[in-house]
Amino acid sequence: MSNLKALWDYQGAEIELENYEKALRNTETRKKLVQQQQIFQNNQHKLKQLEQESVLLQNKLSEAAGQVEILKKQMKSKKEEIAEIADYDLEDLFLEDVREMIKECENIKSAVELNKRKVVEVMHRLEKSEGEIKETLVKMSNAKKLFDQLKEAHTKELEAGKDDLEKLRANVAKAAKGVDAALMEKYKQIKQHRPNPMAKLVGDRCEGCKMQLPSGVLQSLKVEGNVVECENCGRILYVVEE
Repeated sequence: MSNLKALWDYQGAEIELENYEKALRNTETRKKLVQQQQIFQNNQHKLKQLEQESVLLQNKLSEAAGQVEILKKQMKSKKEEIAEIADYDLEDLFLEDVREMIKECENIKSAVELNKRKVVEVMHRLEKSEGEIKETLVKMSNAKKLFDQLKEAHTKELEAGKDDLEKLRANVAKAAKGVDAALMEKYKQIKQHRPNPMAKLVGDRCEGCKMQLPSGVLQSLKVEGNVVECENCGRILYVVEE
């Protein structure tokens, strides 16, 4: 058997192994498994965002509630101030001072109402956020349960295909023994850029890229032992032996 024929047989065994491994990786069970993993990860990311939002909302709630308490104390102080001057004669009071006190009370009252609305708004947002957290946790739990079930089923699929997989790997190893080391090295280098490093010569065209080959390349292929690469795609050209 020629070196190129041995390499061609090796490629065939390798393709068969790769196709079988790909089939095992792309079963419907495996696809669903990956899908559930993605769902879990997406919800995990969402949960983190919701938890961060919840902390921010709680801080805002504390801040607004604290501000309300401060304003209430200010209002109480103003009321005490007003009570102190309640018995004063009008002649003893400056009109501008009275107006300023009234204005200050109104401002404090408005600020209290504003902060109360903020508290209510934040509480509603916090309640919604906590509801979404619970919902997300349920989704994560369901995704995890389904993931575990699918993982178990896929493990059984892999186990069922184990014998065939080992046979195909053995075929590849056996075929590799008949290939010259230097030729195998060239094959592996090409495979870094091309899925199938070898291609048949069909007429005067490379089967890999379908490009027509120049006459000089065709002549080189007729010389026994020559290793010729396609000038277009770089694959090792193989002329099927009659």
